Amino acid sequence: MTADQGTVSSPRKTPFGPGLLVTAAFIGPGTVITASRAGTEFGCELLWTILLASVGTILLQSLAARLGIETGSGLSEAIRSTLFGTRWFMPTLVLILLAIGFGNAAYQTGNLTGAVVGVTGLFGGSAKLWVAFLAAIVIALIGLGKDRLLQRTLITLVCVLSVAFLITAAIALPPPSRILKGLFVPKVSTANLSLVVALIGTTIVPYNLFLHASRSATTWKDTPRDSALRLSRLDTVFSISLGGLLTAAILLTASSAFHDQGTKWDSPDQIAMQLRPTLGTLSGVTFALGLFAAGLTSAITAPLATAYAVCGCLGWSTQTDSPRFRGIAILVVLTGTVAAVFLDGSPVSTIVAAQVANGLLLPVIAVIMLLVVQRQARVNQTKMSTPSLIAAWIVVSLIGALGLWRMTTGVMKLF
Repeated sequence: MTADQGTVSSPRKTPFGPGLLVTAAFIGPGTVITASRAGTEFGCELLWTILLASVGTILLQSLAARLGIETGSGLSEAIRSTLFGTRWFMPTLVLILLAIGFGNAAYQTGNLTGAVVGVTGLFGGSAKLWVAFLAAIVIALIGLGKDRLLQRTLITLVCVLSVAFLITAAIALPPPSRILKGLFVPKVSTANLSLVVALIGTTIVPYNLFLHASRSATTWKDTPRDSALRLSRLDTVFSISLGGLLTAAILLTASSAFHDQGTKWDSPDQIAMQLRPTLGTLSGVTFALGLFAAGLTSAITAPLATAYAVCGCLGWSTQTDSPRFRGIAILVVLTGTVAAVFLDGSPVSTIVAAQVANGLLLPVIAVIMLLVVQRQARVNQTKMSTPSLIAAWIVVSLIGALGLWRMTTGVMKLF
């Protein structure tokens, strides 16, 4: 999306921008299910992963937003303009299309599965029929361009669920010593490695980098560069920190409700027990409604973000009413729908596997973005924060190492 595709009537005076949209995009069923499973199985032990993922998200999303502000275009357009005509263009293009296409199809499967878990908890019925019905709604909204009003409504419902988790975590908080140990004493083993990668994948979502850059290009269009960068940093730090706090709250409530009691949950609807200290008998309905809203919101956002990324890389129009844009978005919905209908695994396994897939693919997109950001800074002769770049490279390297370890252990299990 280029800067001229959005209009801003006057310079923004509020620090709130695309960051909240990014947070709303990653707080989906994947976050709820994965954090709940981590808290249930390992207590506070994996809090450090949420801290690492939150810091990594702030660093990478800040760089994506900066790229959008300084170039006036999205990440995919910046990648194309930087590499077009070089020998690296086609290999990079193929990598991005495979990573974003496969990753978002997997993510879409988790989104639809999570939404169906919520809606069947409210109304019952066949899960496969609900998947098809919800997919038809998403396709219709994308085709008609009527997704924004529904997204705002659904995000409101997600906020209600989020507040419930935050209050419950405050009421049933584990001992501070356990929380601090979980935050600052990392523990990684083959037993928890998949959940470590899944927690990272559900927080640092690759398509959000494209979404943030495009929205920043339009949101801060009429704001002076220095002010835009400052406001964007505040927006990103606040919004992502809020999302990280919520993810930690979900993990902590699961730790108190299940791990500390020596019990486990077998199906997603049982996760609602975490909210009983706050909501009592309303916990089941609130959780089901919130999970449905979170799933459907992400099920709308993910295909659109994929279309922005793919169309931008291929040099196609990123106008949401263009046939190619809508075609790419609908293809992602259909792929996720087919996978959600025909995969025989449990909903929990499907959702967590989608987050693992994103965690494994993330370093590919992150490395490409970091290289493009540095190249653009040299071309535009703009000053970049060296500590931020170094920190971003360190985080991406750590995530890449964890992903490589996870893939290696997976391959070894085949023999």
